Amino acid sequence: MTFSSHQPDSQPHGRAAIAAGLIIAASIVIGVAGGLVWAAVAPRVLYQVYTLSPPTAYATNPETSAFIAADGWYCLIAVVGGALIGLLGYRFGVRRYGPVPMAGIVLGATAAAFICEWTGHRQSGGSGFNHVLATSKPGTLLHAPISLGSQGALAFWPLAAAAVAGGIELLGALRARHQAGFEAVPVLGTDAVGQQPSPGEAGPRPDRADPELPAQPGGPAGQPAEDPRGQSAGPEARGGDTGHAAL
Repeated sequence: MTFSSHQPDSQPHGRAAIAAGLIIAASIVIGVAGGLVWAAVAPRVLYQVYTLSPPTAYATNPETSAFIAADGWYCLIAVVGGALIGLLGYRFGVRRYGPVPMAGIVLGATAAAFICEWTGHRQSGGSGFNHVLATSKPGTLLHAPISLGSQGALAFWPLAAAAVAGGIELLGALRARHQAGFEAVPVLGTDAVGQQPSPGEAGPRPDRADPELPAQPGGPAGQPAEDPRGQSAGPEARGGDTGHAAL
């Protein structure tokens, strides 16, 4: 009996942990893809071998903007890749299982940042560049592998992922709160339908005339009209007038 009572509570936590693990794995794949794209689009600095003892090379254009352009491309890829991680992580994790997949989004995006840098550097020839430089003749032109000049660009991955997932969650909470406040406002006239007037409220009085009866001229309904001389014009007065007219 004790095991069955804790079993329903452990299942959501287990699913949330699995979702976080899948988000981290997908983030690694996105980081590898980002590194391949970075190696393909980022410009590379052209070096010329100066001497082989020790192996030394200098940039042919010291004022080249390839270093800054490589960092710029990395930042752009980081924003797109991080936003994709945040969107997919929210869609398949945070929306269903809460904060545990959100932690997986942050961890996965951080891992993707380093993997993207490592993949781009190796894919552009970083693993064998020192060997090529050591075996090349003086005057040989070599394209250096891309590298990240500013390590602060790594933060764009987790920042973009957290901003997208957290922003979607915030918009959903605000929309739900607005909808709840709108439904709580009563519609005019619906509360008064079917309610009886309380003793303190104004209602029909017994001394008032029936609204279905036509009002009699000269006084309230149900009472004889008064004569202009101050006498009631009842049946006797009408009979006396008739007899006087007959005489």
